[in-house]
Amino acid sequence: MLQILLNVVITTLVIFVSFYLFYYAVCMRYIKINNRASTRKNPRLEKDSFPPVSIIIPVYNEANALTKRIRNLEELRYLKDKFEIVFVDGGSTDGGTDLLEKFAKESNLSIKVVFQGRRKGFNSGVREGFAETTGDIICITGAETEYDPNALDVMVQHFADPRIGAVTGRQMIRNVDDGFSPKLEVAYRSLYDFVREAESHIDSPFDIKGEICAARRSVVKNLVEKPELSHKGCIDACFSFQARKDGYKTVYEPNAVYFELSPKSIRDSFKQQIRRAATLIQNMMSFKDMILNKKYGAFGLFIMPAHLLMLIILPFVFLTGVIGMAILIALNPSNYFLLAIMCVTLLVTLLSPRLQAFVKTQVVLVIATLGLLGIDTQKFERLASTRS
Repeated sequence: MLQILLNVVITTLVIFVSFYLFYYAVCMRYIKINNRASTRKNPRLEKDSFPPVSIIIPVYNEANALTKRIRNLEELRYLKDKFEIVFVDGGSTDGGTDLLEKFAKESNLSIKVVFQGRRKGFNSGVREGFAETTGDIICITGAETEYDPNALDVMVQHFADPRIGAVTGRQMIRNVDDGFSPKLEVAYRSLYDFVREAESHIDSPFDIKGEICAARRSVVKNLVEKPELSHKGCIDACFSFQARKDGYKTVYEPNAVYFELSPKSIRDSFKQQIRRAATLIQNMMSFKDMILNKKYGAFGLFIMPAHLLMLIILPFVFLTGVIGMAILIALNPSNYFLLAIMCVTLLVTLLSPRLQAFVKTQVVLVIATLGLLGIDTQKFERLASTRS
């Protein structure tokens, strides 16, 4: 019996480690190839030929963040007569509706406000906001998000290339010195951005940051009309899937930066990551017909299957291996070889924030998958520590 359990532990851990080493090697190869070819010139837009942009911001009880958000939008260096903001209020009860009406009248920005009257959820807000937009390029973001002044310019430049259907940017954590949880988030984001950069060179990144993303109007139109996204998933985080389905590619642009606060406690961090993981899994399953479909190139044949493994299957493989090793050591504490492996693994993990973030992500994905049906990805709780 112990031998069978030992074989299971070895097999699961070898599969888990081998896959990630392989994927890391592939990502590293494509990043190096791109670095060697970085002198290639991409098409560029002149300032006066920038397309009109519409920014959709669904809000619910975000009064404390709205003034700061408007100020941030006013600081954008994009031509003011070339972008509009559409706020969609989901029945706020904190005075936010009055603030939005005031901003619409007094700001030098082009602001529209859609009042839903009651909270219908994120995707519903995006749909109703999209109906009021006029821009050729659509951005979706949040009230708590702050763009770097150049972020919009940098993203929109990519649409000079007719092959590009969507663009996403990079998150910067403002409160990195507020404890262990924000530091862990920074470590996680460094791994996350590495993968997105590599996938952008392979074909298109699987996951994008909904807080900073832009897509062609046709791409967003197809998304808001997709019935599978009525009450689940997140429309903005599906830009990459839909763009690829429509024959475009998505670009990760590290110079398009937004700033955000990370949850200060591990508990809140887990809560946030579990919801985001559940959303990502729902997004993927809404486009499951793309998996292993050669019509979508390397995105369908390689990137999507790899993320299916990473999101749903490998976390359980990892959990099986860890639990199995713990049982083996408990049943046979004199097995110093296994005990040494466990101790070395724990020590290396404790010394590496990236490994800690990676292990935390595996736990988050297991919880998100097991609790998927009970996780609300539309009317989620705002964490106070990310809105100060």
